[in-house]
Amino acid sequence: MRFGAALAAFVLGATGAAALPSPAHAAAGCSVDYSVNQWNDGFTGTVTVTNLGDPVNGWTLSWRFPSGERITHGWNAEFQTNGAEVTAANTPWNASVPTGGTVSFGFNATHNGTVGIPESFTFNGTVCTGQPTPGGPEEPGGPEEPGGPEEPGEPEEPALPEPTGARQAERLDRGLISVRSGNGNLVSWRLLGSDPRDIAFNVYRGSTRVNSTPLTSATSYFDAGAPADASYTVRPVVDGVELGPSAASLNFTNGYLDVPLQRPAGGTVHGSSYTYEANDASVGDLDGDGRYEIVLKWEPTNAKDNSQSGYTGPVLIDAYELDGTLLWRINLGINIRAGAHYTQFQVYDYDGDGRAEVAMKTADGTRDGTGAVIGSANADYRNSSGYVLSGPEYLTVFDGRTGRALDTVDYVPPRGNVSSWGDSYGNRVDRFLAGTAYLDGKRPSMIFSRGYYTRTVITAWDFRDGRLTRRWTFDTNSSTNTGRGYEGQGFHSLSIADADGDGRDEIMFGAMAVDDDGRGMWTTGYGHGDALHVGDFVPARPGLEVYGVSESSSQPNAWLADARTGSTLWRTASGDDNGRGVAGDIWAGSPGAEFWSSRVDGLLNTSGTAIGRKPSSINFLVWWDGDPSRELLDQTRIDKYGPNGDTRGARPRSTPLL
Repeated sequence: MRFGAALAAFVLGATGAAALPSPAHAAAGCSVDYSVNQWNDGFTGTVTVTNLGDPVNGWTLSWRFPSGERITHGWNAEFQTNGAEVTAANTPWNASVPTGGTVSFGFNATHNGTVGIPESFTFNGTVCTGQPTPGGPEEPGGPEEPGGPEEPGEPEEPALPEPTGARQAERLDRGLISVRSGNGNLVSWRLLGSDPRDIAFNVYRGSTRVNSTPLTSATSYFDAGAPADASYTVRPVVDGVELGPSAASLNFTNGYLDVPLQRPAGGTVHGSSYTYEANDASVGDLDGDGRYEIVLKWEPTNAKDNSQSGYTGPVLIDAYELDGTLLWRINLGINIRAGAHYTQFQVYDYDGDGRAEVAMKTADGTRDGTGAVIGSANADYRNSSGYVLSGPEYLTVFDGRTGRALDTVDYVPPRGNVSSWGDSYGNRVDRFLAGTAYLDGKRPSMIFSRGYYTRTVITAWDFRDGRLTRRWTFDTNSSTNTGRGYEGQGFHSLSIADADGDGRDEIMFGAMAVDDDGRGMWTTGYGHGDALHVGDFVPARPGLEVYGVSESSSQPNAWLADARTGSTLWRTASGDDNGRGVAGDIWAGSPGAEFWSSRVDGLLNTSGTAIGRKPSSINFLVWWDGDPSRELLDQTRIDKYGPNGDTRGARPRSTPLL
């Protein structure tokens, strides 16, 4: 159900609402579009305000609900309510609205049977009429601030209020799933960041509640004796009041969900035949429905490591609904080489419109999800060895719904002189990493880097109002950083963490760290390594820790450092290239995390002391069996660590893509 309203009654010189911070400049004309999407006992409201008067830097919009509606949660605005009276105020990122510009926000609310349309709206003290002030400035409209997502019409629980000062976050539903286990179904769901600490839940199979009392100690429930195809919903209970139902469960009737993929056709390039294999993957809410979609990279079978010459087939990026519906396909083209180190893509809602974008490095000949070509369609910069060491390089943000290229800028840094990165044939120049960080503590930024064996350059980008803007660039070769030991400290991955506890994220780049403002933070000087782990590994001490392994025989095989200062907490002896290392709490018999690696004997505790035998694998960890300790994931095996031997737990169908 959708209602639209352009509301009228013109007033000059009225004062603004007093309960929220005053706007910097009063508007003198406005129009409002107000639409709702209604379900059982709730609805989603979407509000778009057009400023028809002078530009404003700070705004409030006030109205009165006519039929007992009450807001439970909102986005892209700060809300204050007093009974039926509502005032929405700007957030830090959408305070400025030029003449003719628009700003949008949304909310979830409850109702008592009907949803009424407010009779009037007041924008910075001016009642919106859809008319500008006579003689007011006639300026072109500014960029439109994307609004909140339009919710589907099915019954869903109203969202709960976000914590004050919270980071911009994904607006996801409960993610309710039902997994067949023995003679029943294990039903589990998300605990949201906006949930109050004393929240409880009721679980329904169809219309029947299956738990006797509200659940307070877990977000899961085993429904013994239930049929495998049973459909579930979950209802939160807040202050003793049961709220509306979640979306229906996604059922894993055979213990897994099979998502059918559309494998691309293979081909031949310079005599090298290839087919395609599913490679890296990520998830994001691409369409704003509160549910994750899958973004998948297809890698040709003739993909190359950077150290290997040869031509490759093109890299393809797909987006899928969980039922296997292909949303779009991006073809990165012949000027993006296929291999593990070339294409790092990010999937996240960077502009706060409720839908995730997809960002990655592109080149001339890349085709977006609509078939449109970026740059020159006919350019071919491959050399006789199959490397791409010349030609323009881009960073592109794609629309998650359609795969359409939204904005493309030059990739920073450009490759420049290939040999300045450590070799002349193209191995070290094309080592790329990426991540997503809340550098200001409020909104997400994307991180893209180049190089880690010698020179390293890390660039932070913001995507706002449909445009990419560079926040900062860290370069080990800059005059600020030269000689400070930052060169050659990167690993094959980076991590994002609030290392200093100031609410803003840092980039943990192997044996060094970069602060949220792009300045070098610290370096251990231990050099390049292959495995990096960041977390609260030592609960007995404040802050986070960084665990790494070293490739150099002159550096410690493994080390643990303070994430804030980089000071070494412990280190092992030097030795050969230590190519594998893992940190995590895998054994309840020792407090905190345990550490092990391929070149160090035994399992180490938080002090670096050997406390038992080394686990059977040195690869991945997963929470699998419901206890606080983690399990060992290695290819198709999941094992449980024990001091006397690992216990085989399960065999997944394949190596995980994410």
